[in-house]
Amino acid sequence: MMRKIIFSLFLSLVTIIFWGHAAMAAEKLPSTVSIGTHPVGSFFNLVGTAAAKGISDHTQIRGIPKPMTGPTAWLPYMERGDMELGVLNVWDAEKGYLGESVYEKLSGKKGFSIRLLAVTVPNLGGSVVAKDSGIFNYSDLKGKRVCGNFPTPSLQAQVEAFLANGNLEWKDVIPVPVNSVVEGVKMVMDGRADASGTTALGTGIVEELHAKKGARFLGVDISPQALERTRKFHPGYPYKVKPDQKYTGVEKEQYAWAYDIYLIVGEQVPDDVIYIITEALWENYKDFDKVSQLLKDWTPDRFVSKEAVIPYHPGAIKFYKEKGVWSKEMEAIQKKTLSNKKRD
Repeated sequence: MMRKIIFSLFLSLVTIIFWGHAAMAAEKLPSTVSIGTHPVGSFFNLVGTAAAKGISDHTQIRGIPKPMTGPTAWLPYMERGDMELGVLNVWDAEKGYLGESVYEKLSGKKGFSIRLLAVTVPNLGGSVVAKDSGIFNYSDLKGKRVCGNFPTPSLQAQVEAFLANGNLEWKDVIPVPVNSVVEGVKMVMDGRADASGTTALGTGIVEELHAKKGARFLGVDISPQALERTRKFHPGYPYKVKPDQKYTGVEKEQYAWAYDIYLIVGEQVPDDVIYIITEALWENYKDFDKVSQLLKDWTPDRFVSKEAVIPYHPGAIKFYKEKGVWSKEMEAIQKKTLSNKKRD
């Protein structure tokens, strides 16, 4: 009888200690995390919304998307610790981390203290023209009115990359200044430009163009020489697409220009918080396409990338090691990206 009482007391003590530690751990977690994104309606906002839903549904933390004009607006908030996560493309991530281009002045020449949590989905883009334009390839843009001079440097770099794919430069076309991707497509819609400059596949504004006068996305030349010229201006890779309801403007099997979208985090966010968030997104990735079918390719095999241009967060690395996807090669990539920024 005494043994049973002692054993019962022992179990009670273990239970109290266990739940006490669990409660303490829960208390250390933030109640919310903010996720910086592009404006509502953008593809980047969809990614942030899906991440926020995954965090909110599967952790004790509430994820809140914070739509802003882009990373130039929210990266300073992240640096101050007022925003934990953010969604941006590979170009902005690298330039923001190193403090180059527009981010040199914005970061005080130091670069931002950001880390990679996961690679999400590729953004598929290209220049769109009216169906009756007689323009089928980037080389056909010679002498045409092409939207450009975007205020966002990464968008401007994309247009320059597309021109280079057709072995063209700005001097070979007539630049049409625009303030946004949407405005570029509207210029084509209104007959004030021949090509949008750069536009993501699957966006609503392309549907509007298609309904009004037909839309055609230009295909990427995948010859080694053309790809080399393209990558001098924008990091990315050709991605095969074919006519599909979600790819309005793609008339035949061809290649779009793809570049990775990153889910990043401030370096100062605690490791255990990032571990929990990474685990929630990894284990529940099938929920992403409930936000949008365009996110169906955001699968665990994309989270860790050998093409990473900024270092991963230690909290995410811990999870990836447990899953067996963090290799010696990834460790070397981590060291390289850290060494690229001597101030870090």
